[in-house]
Amino acid sequence: MSPAGKDPSGPIRVLHVDDTRDLAEIAAEFLERQEDRLHVETATSAHEGADRLSDADFDCVISDYDMPGMDGLEFLEAIREEYGSLPFILYTGKGSEEVASKAIEHGVTDYLQKESGSEQYKILANRVLNAVRQHRATRRAENLERINRVLRDVDQALVRAETRDEIETRVCEIISDADPYRFAWIGEHDPNSQTVQPRAAAGVESGYLDSIEVTTDERSTGAGPTGRAVRTRDLEVMQQIPESDEYEPWREDALERGYRSSAAVPLVYDYTMYGVLNVYADRTHAFDEQERELLGELAEDIAYALSQAEIRSRQRRYERVIRNLPVGIYRTTPGETGRVVDANPALAEIFDAESVDEILGREATTFYKDFEDRTELSRRLKEEGVVWERELRQETLSGGEIWIEVTAMRTEEDGDVYFDGIIREITERKEREQQLRLFRNAVEASGHSIYFTDSNGTIEYVNPAFEETTGYTATEAIGENPRLLQSGEHDKEFYREMWETILAGGTWRDEITNMSKNGDTYDADQTIAPVVGESGDIEHFVAVNADVTEQKERTRELARSRERWRALFESSPDAIVVHDENGDVLEVNNRSVESLEYSRAELLSMNVADLDTGLTRNELQDVWESMDVGKRFKAETRLRRQDGSTFPVEVWVMKIELGDELRFLALGRDISERKEYEHELERHNERLEDIIEVIGHDLRSPLNVVEGRLELLQEEYRNEHLTAIRHALDRCRALIEELLVLVREGTSVTECEPVDLADVTEKCWQTVAPAGACLNIETEGAIRADGDRLRHLLENLLRNAVEHGGEDVRVTVGTLAGGFYVEDTGSGIPVDDRDRVFESGFSTTDLGTGLGLAIVEQVADAHDWDITVTESAAGGARFDVHGVATPES
Repeated sequence: MSPAGKDPSGPIRVLHVDDTRDLAEIAAEFLERQEDRLHVETATSAHEGADRLSDADFDCVISDYDMPGMDGLEFLEAIREEYGSLPFILYTGKGSEEVASKAIEHGVTDYLQKESGSEQYKILANRVLNAVRQHRATRRAENLERINRVLRDVDQALVRAETRDEIETRVCEIISDADPYRFAWIGEHDPNSQTVQPRAAAGVESGYLDSIEVTTDERSTGAGPTGRAVRTRDLEVMQQIPESDEYEPWREDALERGYRSSAAVPLVYDYTMYGVLNVYADRTHAFDEQERELLGELAEDIAYALSQAEIRSRQRRYERVIRNLPVGIYRTTPGETGRVVDANPALAEIFDAESVDEILGREATTFYKDFEDRTELSRRLKEEGVVWERELRQETLSGGEIWIEVTAMRTEEDGDVYFDGIIREITERKEREQQLRLFRNAVEASGHSIYFTDSNGTIEYVNPAFEETTGYTATEAIGENPRLLQSGEHDKEFYREMWETILAGGTWRDEITNMSKNGDTYDADQTIAPVVGESGDIEHFVAVNADVTEQKERTRELARSRERWRALFESSPDAIVVHDENGDVLEVNNRSVESLEYSRAELLSMNVADLDTGLTRNELQDVWESMDVGKRFKAETRLRRQDGSTFPVEVWVMKIELGDELRFLALGRDISERKEYEHELERHNERLEDIIEVIGHDLRSPLNVVEGRLELLQEEYRNEHLTAIRHALDRCRALIEELLVLVREGTSVTECEPVDLADVTEKCWQTVAPAGACLNIETEGAIRADGDRLRHLLENLLRNAVEHGGEDVRVTVGTLAGGFYVEDTGSGIPVDDRDRVFESGFSTTDLGTGLGLAIVEQVADAHDWDITVTESAAGGARFDVHGVATPES
């Protein structure tokens, strides 16, 4: 079936069902030629067509009528029942008015009778385009209507719902009731367990959420849309549940409940994630652009509603908190004699009232001791509407005098004006301040941050340096606990030890990290001492803080740098040893311990001479003394393991200065494998020399005998077999010579020099060319090469041209950009053989050794050149050599 909302001008996937395979395939080919948007697949029976529809999405069905098993009308009826209005064109060669009438009754989209000729396919293609265009337009309209309905229903539900649970439940119910959705649930991310736990669900579920696990980590259970949505904070979809490997952990449970595609969208508002909405559809590819826009818009509305529900919940909590706050809260009407219209129990207690009711209705002026305070507060709140803070003397209902700290502000609600305020009784604090003034002058000018507290730890005084350092004014800090400076850097044990010390009458001193009012941290050297009164009891504490932030930062940066270097030091793949001028080991890394098989403690008690088998202690001392500071020394030696075995190492030693002391940094790399390889290579080369000796001497000698005997026979007899023997012997000798070149020359070039390419080519031609052959040299200048190796390359290329091109062959050697070429007018090299021509032993003639071009490739590789074979302009062979350097490059 076709997903809703498809692009009207996009590709069209067509299923053509006809029991005559050839007709179906011909029709498919002509339809795709008529319209490149059409992609036609075929089936040879209605049952096969039904299976294809269940496995994939199609935009239109074309079906024959007269088919065995299930005819076209029965097929149409089945499609209408399963896939609704999917376009269906009855395209039949056995038509009649009766068939057409029944097709219309069954809801056929179009009816067309087969004709002869290709013109009919143009008509059929147009019918398909029109049917799909109309169907997509209808589905888009229906989809848009459904989307608007879902949005409307959800918005109405969000307006009515009060709590988070109500919102989530109604959203899931509305979405799961909307086609093509079957199930919806909202989950909450638990960052500790990295799982998504369901909060609300609705639709075809049947225990689905109880049987699955959804995580947000990198496990397979976190690879689905839900886990990805939490990680990316973006909408994620799974369009093909039956086929997607990412859905493997949940596929069986999902398919049992009819889920074919799913989407997950995070519910985020103002950077806060309130959950994840998960939606499941009964069809694949259900979440097109329109559906994703719908879910995105829904998610925004839902997240906003959840945020408001959270605000309402917090507001109710705040109201309960305010009612139980230990500070007085009040509201009065405007004016100098405003009446109290709201108050909490703490306010009644502050003013010695038996209950809140005794406070309500009283004029605010009842409590003021100073008339000036009353009029000033009223004027500023009424005229300026500012937040007003002040300490005032007040009178309680019982006639007592108290000091309060009041914070008042003007508030407007529904057109009415009120004055709201917070009152904290500070009578005891004011009395303590009077006592502390005696000490204030002594510390006002101190450059260190100083504060006094009472015996309970409440701040009673701060000096100007405290205000400058912390950002808190004296008014903000006094009455608070020093905990307002805590940064969270220290644990409970830190503060417990501090209090145990000072409560026992001792002086406590340590470095502490505090936090200023603006959130910045700073480090201080803090001293806290108790102040004992006449009774012998502790009455106050004095805290002096010297700011050491810069000093601490320098220390921390040094520690971080040391940690970084230590990590590099310990994780080095090479063994590293640090020793002094005498060779005594001062530090080693993990690799040293692993390689030498001593413990770290054992190595730190040793001298490097105990480990080095190559030089004595005196010889090492001479080397160290001869080194300049900052210079490196490299050598190969053998080190001794704990068990007495040794292994080869490549050592780099650097002499460095650390303060006034000289240190040596030694890096040792185990080269056992390299040495073993070198020894094996040496043994291999020795064996190779023996083989060369056999080839160069032992084989030549019997060949010389055979050639001599053959000449004697040819003087006495004239026989074609003797001629064949001569050719075979020549080929054997050529093989020997070329094998020797291959083996002796090797695969690298150690030294290159400027070589005149034209001159070398001319000399090579004189050794290989027959009388009738022709050489064209179209190159000037020199290249950088090993002259002997270049001669071997050119001789073999020229010889190859002569052998395959005949005695009248024409050979050209010319210049390329970054190289040169050699081409001939011979028969060329077949395309199928070009990849093999450089293989040893491969030859296209019976007379060839098969080694000439292998030598050519070896010489090119030794110079780091690239060589390729193509066809020349005359149809012969052409070899291009690239990557060739010139003396100037």
